[in-house]
Amino acid sequence: MYAKKVFLPVYLSENENPGSVEDLLIDQFFFICIRRICRIDVEYGSISLFYGWIEGCDTMLMAKMDDGRLISLIPPAYTLTELQTLRASRRFYCPVCRSPVILKLGRKKKWHFAHHTDEACLIETEPETPGHVTGKADLYLWAGRHGRAPKLERYFPDLRQRPDVYLPGIHPTAFEYQCSTIPEETFIRRTLGYLSQGIDPAWILGSTRRKRWGAFTRLTGFEPMTIRYAMTSPAGAYPFSSSYYVCYYDPNEKVFSFAAHLHAASETLFIAQEISHSLRNIRPFQVVTPTFPFFSDTFKQKWLARKKQQRLAPSIRCGDTEYLIRTLAYRMRLDFSYYPAFVGLPHEDYIHLQTPPYLWQMWVYFMIRSLSGCFSAKTLIHLYLCFCRQNHHARKLFSMRRLPLCPKRSLGQLIETYLNQLVLLGAVKKAGGAYRASATFNHRLPIDELLKEDRRMLERLERPM
Repeated sequence: MYAKKVFLPVYLSENENPGSVEDLLIDQFFFICIRRICRIDVEYGSISLFYGWIEGCDTMLMAKMDDGRLISLIPPAYTLTELQTLRASRRFYCPVCRSPVILKLGRKKKWHFAHHTDEACLIETEPETPGHVTGKADLYLWAGRHGRAPKLERYFPDLRQRPDVYLPGIHPTAFEYQCSTIPEETFIRRTLGYLSQGIDPAWILGSTRRKRWGAFTRLTGFEPMTIRYAMTSPAGAYPFSSSYYVCYYDPNEKVFSFAAHLHAASETLFIAQEISHSLRNIRPFQVVTPTFPFFSDTFKQKWLARKKQQRLAPSIRCGDTEYLIRTLAYRMRLDFSYYPAFVGLPHEDYIHLQTPPYLWQMWVYFMIRSLSGCFSAKTLIHLYLCFCRQNHHARKLFSMRRLPLCPKRSLGQLIETYLNQLVLLGAVKKAGGAYRASATFNHRLPIDELLKEDRRMLERLERPM
């Protein structure tokens, strides 16, 4: 039995799993590498394991001196000689937990404060690369040049969170420059914490996180959750423009990059238009509420190329959802690749669904084929719930993407949007709040005609009668 809680740190590699609790207790301080930490919490005889990024090895640019003054390492505040003198004559403390911190003035890494390795701060921290420290300093100086009175590493006790740069004002904003990978639940908790205090969290990804897959932007893990909604995006001017975007910053080139006008092509792949701005030529409000030019022909070319690939060169390994739709097509004696041109339509709000549009829209097409009378979005949702009870894989068909920084969209709204697109294309007729399939709904075409019809459908949606 133990009278108090103690922590025994054991460092593990990122891909290595810990052994038994007994082994960990025997090898209490067995260091493999300092990337991940496993803490053994021994309290009153009970043992549990916790995983997280190393605490006590964080990188801070702000500290409090023993005389109560705050000190910042953002240049050009102090020279190396001045900092060496302060380090010899003063003590430094963490502004959050008040524990002593070390002033590190090395030549390889950016100057920073850090907790002692055997002491943990009150807040969660991740390893900060030199690029992250540079980017954080860039954002702080940049916001200051534009008169926003930024606060570096401002601590919010109620949230136990410390954004990289905080901008006070009528619409307070917290800039979080995220270079390392964090758990999705941690991202959600931090984001909702800011929102609960009326603070707009603007997550800016490090440029090293930018991934391309052919003509697509690839977002994995927590990255899709950083998608923002640009309220000022002129979506009405172009039917296929999108208000959704992701922001990146490159501290080496001093450039903001945006993956703008996002359209989901799959769970992790997005069609995007890439737009870059030099740090000198952009203001803070243009990161939070940007406007982007839209190139309709470029978008249609990418969308149609993707649709052609789905028809002519489907993936060899299909996931559970695609296998489910292929099975339904087989049972209905339909060729999977010969789905109508009004299946697989784009709309900015379809980003809220993780399933590729052509798959969930194909399911809607199958259901409408099976109905003889009028129907509504509620009818289709009811059929979907019944379908889920028959096949547990069907639950992934309309899996909603978690987008905490964007307006909410319900499944009913998304299906209603698609049905209204079918009305514009003449595939479905609408009377009041009910829909009915038109006479041409089941019309079949050869594959070469379908590829031409795919383009014609986009053009009709772009310029409705």
